Order: sequence, then structure tokens, then C-alpha cells
Amino acid sequence: MPSKILGYKELLKTLVEYHITFINRLSNEGYEKLFSILLIPLSGENEERIRELVLPLLRESDRLFYIEGKLIALLPGTDWNGALKVNETITEALGIEPLEECIVEYPADGENAFELIGNLYARYDEIRGE
Repeated sequence: MPSKILGYKELLKTLVEYHITFINRLSNEGYEKLFSILLIPLSGENEERIRELVLPLLRESDRLFYIEGKLIALLPGTDWNGALKVNETITEALGIEPLEECIVEYPADGENAFELIGNLYARYDEIRGE
């Protein structure tokens, strides 16, 4: 059975908090202390199509969310430039026109889940001109 795309904001927040705790704990062992989250607005997409086209492009450690018409990817060990490449790969696979990149990177764009997710949505609003 194919893995599901996660769809709850609270689960995204919980997973981001967990990942921050995890990488801080492992940073003494040389684990990269960064990750990125990207957001791609989608309209009218269904989860099955997204799962078929996007999940094969991601690593096992990446997590994908489809929340309120927005595709959100948590990309462990990925800096902003790497997330930009993932963004381009996903938009190409879905055959959609990419907007400006909507990416945040830990810790540069926020020290906790609340700040990171808040800044991600603020960037999304900025791109949309709100």
C-alpha cells in the first residue's frame, strides 16, 4: 500500500518540533544542523496524483503534507538551495508553473516550529501580495 501524504497542520508542527530536538541532540555527532520546509500552492490536485508523481522524487527521510491546497515538504539535511532544487523538480513533475520560491530554512528562518511555519506562511502571503 502506498504511503499516505500527511494532512494535518498540528502533525506538521509536531514533526518540525521533533526534528529540531533530534538534530540538536545529534549535532555533537556531526549531524547537519539544518533542514528546510517548502510550500507549493496547488489548486484542484488530488492526493493520489500527488502521491504518484511526487513521492518517488523524494528521499525516504522527506515528509510530504497536503494541507488546504498547499503541498508542504519537510526536507531534513537540506539547505535553502537544495530545497529550491526540490521545488523545481516537484513543479516540473506536476506540470505546473512555479511561483516564487516559498522556502524556509532552520535555523536561519526560525528557531522553533512556530516561527518556521509562521515564516513559511508569511512568505506565501508575501508572494501572493497579501
